[in-house]
Amino acid sequence: MSTEAARKLLIGGDGAAPLKLEYFAIEGVAEQIRIALSVADVPFDNATFPFSEWSSKKSTTKYGQVPEMTLPDGTLITESAAMLRLAGEADPEGKLYPADIAARYKVEQVLGLVNDLNRAWQPSLYIGMRPQNYGYPPKDEWPEADATIEKLRSGFLANHLPRYMGYFNDLINEAGGDKFLTGENLTIADIAAYQGIRYFTKGVADYVPKESLEPFPEILAWISRVEGHPKVAAYKASKAK
Repeated sequence: MSTEAARKLLIGGDGAAPLKLEYFAIEGVAEQIRIALSVADVPFDNATFPFSEWSSKKSTTKYGQVPEMTLPDGTLITESAAMLRLAGEADPEGKLYPADIAARYKVEQVLGLVNDLNRAWQPSLYIGMRPQNYGYPPKDEWPEADATIEKLRSGFLANHLPRYMGYFNDLINEAGGDKFLTGENLTIADIAAYQGIRYFTKGVADYVPKESLEPFPEILAWISRVEGHPKVAAYKASKAK
């Protein structure tokens, strides 16, 4: 798909209502899409809702999950990865998801690595939210819950996180050391990785302190470069209003 075609799809004709992106009133998996749309100069309706409305809203979604994106022509887009790539394709500067096949292949490799990191972290995260999915009793009926969660998350921080940060640090060095993950320009790979990695600086998960990335100064410097990108910074400033 060409940039022109992607922009026409996402923006529509003159006077068209902006696309609608529906998700919970948190960052979650939708935030990478919001950032990419903002960098690509694609207007959108950020339609958020509280968790309390999910039980009634879930049955109205196509696959029982969000985010969902409704385009100006009414077309429904599902799956966050598809939305991210479509937003990248619409970048008028052609940088977010480059058309050059060699450059795009680099982006796809990093997106795969981000998925690997997220997949490695998920058991440690979700065992504290839905332990039944891992063969344990509900948390309020499981006396060893806190000890087990602490063991898993501490193990992730000690073993998996350093390994993955090493991989991302190698990518930074291969790209010149002071740029982005695939080269000179910010891409959707940086945006996806930023969202996945920055999580470990928030201190929102038990036993995962906000200082978890301090042993990786190159990663922190890269995070600052992503946040310092003019359009990323503008999006974040708009959220703070």
